[in-house]
Amino acid sequence: MSEQTAQAVKDLLRVRGLDVTYHRPRLRGGDVKAVRGVDLTVGRGETVGLVGESGSGKSTIGSTVLGLVPATGGSIEFDGADITHSSRTDRRLLARRMQVVFQDPYGSMNPAHTVGDTLTEALRHNLELPADEIRERVLRALDDVGLPPGAAQRYPAAFSGGQRQRIAIARALVMEPDFVVCDEAVSALDLSVQAQVLNLLARLKRTRGLSYLFISHDLAVVRYLSDTIVVLYAGRVVERGPAALVAGHPSHPYTRALLAAAPVPDPVVQRRRRAERHLAATATGGVSEGCAFAPRCPFAQETCWSAQPELVEHDGVAVACHRHDAIAAGTAVPGTTSASAGAA
Repeated sequence: MSEQTAQAVKDLLRVRGLDVTYHRPRLRGGDVKAVRGVDLTVGRGETVGLVGESGSGKSTIGSTVLGLVPATGGSIEFDGADITHSSRTDRRLLARRMQVVFQDPYGSMNPAHTVGDTLTEALRHNLELPADEIRERVLRALDDVGLPPGAAQRYPAAFSGGQRQRIAIARALVMEPDFVVCDEAVSALDLSVQAQVLNLLARLKRTRGLSYLFISHDLAVVRYLSDTIVVLYAGRVVERGPAALVAGHPSHPYTRALLAAAPVPDPVVQRRRRAERHLAATATGGVSEGCAFAPRCPFAQETCWSAQPELVEHDGVAVACHRHDAIAAGTAVPGTTSASAGAA
């Protein structure tokens, strides 16, 4: 077996050069290129975290992988098969192995249906199973997410937000998938419930051998669950690498700004992070022809405005930044250039 073939067997999901463009009428500003040449790989039993602000393209990537949004370029392979432009019939078959947990569990449930009806709906539409096996899967899924068997007879309104998210996870589990897209799955929950759901997802990963594409705007949350972190800005990957390195020692100025947005109990560290976040938030400028982050980057220089940086690996982490070496060495001085300098 060749090295390339062996890697393909190991990888469950492979996304290469993914482009996604939303076609809009001119009245609404024309086409929007939401994703630009994104590469990512999810191994079997691995969690890959996609992190970025709203509009960065992370949810679009998840939706494209699930077939909810069409790709306009690149390819998506799942377990060695090209699913980039799969038919509706093929997608129904893929639903047996690929599931999703959305941000708002209540919005994705029919309030007039019991939890049991909600959990069995996917089984009835996608699998021809006897009634006793369907019941067994439902009870097992409820048990796996920490809910009693009696929850199947109750309605969604009877549960708290955290319990509803557990139901949403159970709905994904009844299909016994290999791969789950978690799209902001804990962002609507308070901190204590977030921790409970994250621990649940981590346990299910171990016990069921699940692979996750975990989408969030919160770098701290992504770090907790992920093996690999992919940072997106304006539809492009700006940093990618092991979670401990990307979240613990971020290289790209944008990743540093995301980290600075997360509160910490140490007031000295918090003040430093607030200052770093202020630099990234207050840098101004128009749309860059080079690095999209240049208008907000405190370290931007002329090259940043004229050329798109390539994703280059540095000590195990891939970073798309012209000024990586200077930033890593601590010699990059904030505020040395401005938007007007780059545009001159």
